[in-house]
Amino acid sequence: MKFGNTARQLADTSHISRYSARVLHDFLLAEQPVDCLELGFAHGANSGCIAAALDKLDRGHLTCVDTEPSLDFTPVIEQSLERLSLFRPRFGAPWRQLLQLVFGKTAESRTRDDVGISCCYDVVFIDDSKNWATDGMAFFMADKLLRPGGWIVFDNHDRRYADALASGKDNSDSVSARARSKDQIEQPNVAAIFHLLVAQHPGYANFTIQDHSWTRAQKTRGRRDIRYARKSTLKSRFKRWASPLRNKPAIRGS
Repeated sequence: MKFGNTARQLADTSHISRYSARVLHDFLLAEQPVDCLELGFAHGANSGCIAAALDKLDRGHLTCVDTEPSLDFTPVIEQSLERLSLFRPRFGAPWRQLLQLVFGKTAESRTRDDVGISCCYDVVFIDDSKNWATDGMAFFMADKLLRPGGWIVFDNHDRRYADALASGKDNSDSVSARARSKDQIEQPNVAAIFHLLVAQHPGYANFTIQDHSWTRAQKTRGRRDIRYARKSTLKSRFKRWASPLRNKPAIRGS
């Protein structure tokens, strides 16, 4: 599916601008994932961008997981993806399904006398509660499922509970902001996760923070410094065009 068609169909869906959607779309076309996992889908705007990129690549699956309240959103994710004619259910909410997936893959590994886990995703996009405990655990579980060479992407790097309270929101992504400690309210939780958990993990490299909003890291050996960059549709398109779109082998792993 062409990006323009995707953007028009999702224009009134919250949580992602056309500019950011273009950058995400191009990133996926350049990396050419086969299997993607999205943790936190809300109305399905990011889901639509990811699904449209996979559709353009003419392959792949998107698995979406969120908490129960997401089923009461308007529009719900199914409605957003139906606009793109891309809704082919695999599974969605609730969060416990991620636990079931991790446990299932762990069980598969044990049946092969393997101490590891059966990795099954090339890109994991985390846009969940922006909470240290929840998203920190999400990274731990997502790491178990991410194939070598794959990417983990976080949204809302600089988001603070203080910002939610200042805008009159006592609850942010199903988490009570006022119930947090003063330090946690003031500290961007996703930034703490990225710098203290992801960037210090020996199995990750090629760290990038874009516009203090999106962060990404690759499950590989490589550069250990953190690169700060601006979101640029020109750069994202160039990287996409520079990638051998039809001949690049898909990321593979156990």
